[in-house]
Amino acid sequence: MEPIFPSLISGSFFLLAFISIAIPRKANVAANRWLSFLFFAAACALARPIVTDDMTIRLMEFTNFAMAPALYLSVLYFTSPDKKFRVLELLHFVPFLLFALFALTPIIPLSFKNALEQYILQTAHIHPAFLVFGSLIAQVITYWILAWIRLGQHKNNVKLFSSSSQPIDLWWLRYLLIGLALMVFLWLNTILGIGVISSITPFGYLFAVYFIAYFSLKQEEIFAFDNKSVIEIKEIIREEETKTPPKQPRIPDSEFGLQKQKLENLMSFEKPFLNPTLGLPDLAARVKVTSHDLSYLINEGFGENFYQFVNRYRVEEAKRLLHSKEHQHLNMLGIAYESGYNSKTTFNTTFKKLTGLSPSEYQQLTPSLSVI
Repeated sequence: MEPIFPSLISGSFFLLAFISIAIPRKANVAANRWLSFLFFAAACALARPIVTDDMTIRLMEFTNFAMAPALYLSVLYFTSPDKKFRVLELLHFVPFLLFALFALTPIIPLSFKNALEQYILQTAHIHPAFLVFGSLIAQVITYWILAWIRLGQHKNNVKLFSSSSQPIDLWWLRYLLIGLALMVFLWLNTILGIGVISSITPFGYLFAVYFIAYFSLKQEEIFAFDNKSVIEIKEIIREEETKTPPKQPRIPDSEFGLQKQKLENLMSFEKPFLNPTLGLPDLAARVKVTSHDLSYLINEGFGENFYQFVNRYRVEEAKRLLHSKEHQHLNMLGIAYESGYNSKTTFNTTFKKLTGLSPSEYQQLTPSLSVI
């Protein structure tokens, strides 16, 4: 690989590490610190072809074992409201620390290292270098899968407190994981040596790093609520994940019917669902109950989560607009916006899920159905 490519690729990751930790909007600060550490470790690993000093190479090599844990912890912090750092999380970096100790010759005597390598070779019948490489691959794959699963859980959790899953469902982080997977594949190919792929590896790395940069810089604040609301959302998510029912009704039976009617009247007459960024705390403030109580009211009273509840009203509004003479000038995107959606794709998907028809099909078919 020409020196210009490693310099450009590693330099881009170093820059991205700095931008992530100094992001102007200060969104998801703790998560971005781990993300910045991931980018820094990746930059060190990719800079090896342009480094000649043996000690510097060793210092860069042991950062390989820090990348996967940093990735997983960044995802964990992105998806966990009000998450605080715990010392036990440093256990994820035990392989990184062990490899660092053995990579730094002045700390561990060379004779001891050679003896340990011989012991591993004789007992495990595998060269220590292959053992290290296999451990690294296993670590990367394991943490990547855990991060992907966590993002899937987050996508479901978002619907407990947000009426619009995008952009806070971390769709961009899925693309980041795909970009990282591409880089891992290209790295493995430098060992496997598939000729056709090897010839485009530098361009693949460049594409991946800018692909990752583009999506990582498009992030939005996920839990953009006050501290009290964030704590309540955390409790709601924990109950959903553990399937723990409340020990006693959050709203007394004597008040439940009145609160349900109050909520229905608010949704029908004031139409707060027309706000595309409507969140559980926002609606709770208008109903004058806590976020936790509102979530309970929607779950028990309507058998829906917050996302389903709000979008059911949006679909009903869209159905009205599709047959409104006053809104015939609007195209489907206009109907989506007027109904409270900020994405045509989400509008089409949700509408078809609830009605069985796309918005255009509904507009064409329902007049004839209403005559029957």
